[in-house]
Amino acid sequence: MGRPAKAVAAKTAKISKDETEQRLQIEDKLRGGTDKLVPPLYLTDAQVEIFNYVLAELDEAKILGNLDLFALSQLSICVDRMQQLEKQINENIDLLLESKLMQAREKYSRDFLRLCNEFCMSPQSRAKLSISTVKPGQEKKKTLMELLNEDDEEDE
Repeated sequence: MGRPAKAVAAKTAKISKDETEQRLQIEDKLRGGTDKLVPPLYLTDAQVEIFNYVLAELDEAKILGNLDLFALSQLSICVDRMQQLEKQINENIDLLLESKLMQAREKYSRDFLRLCNEFCMSPQSRAKLSISTVKPGQEKKKTLMELLNEDDEEDE
């Protein structure tokens, strides 16, 4: 099975400038608006807090759209449940021997890692995003006046 596709902003492979522009336009259309990214009513207070935290942190990246509501809700539930399980284990270390609890912990851990990948929340994903954002050779070209002013400043 091949690797899942990444957003063009997170791409690491070399693709043409035209293909990049086309994919960016299509992804922007598919992302849709962000006006409906509000925590669903079925989330607990702790899950709403997690939802809002992730939403606020990913807002600047401009990768979320209304269609991400369901996955973001699932991520909030997953993180809350993982925290609850870890709290129980910390209070009673013997729970590490409970197979059902450990199966649930493993399931939520797998789901969490998958969702982190979906939302580019891992250090590796963020590194890939930063690489695609900083393109070598695209520095702002200086005007002749700026170059002359720099020379004047160095002479002083």
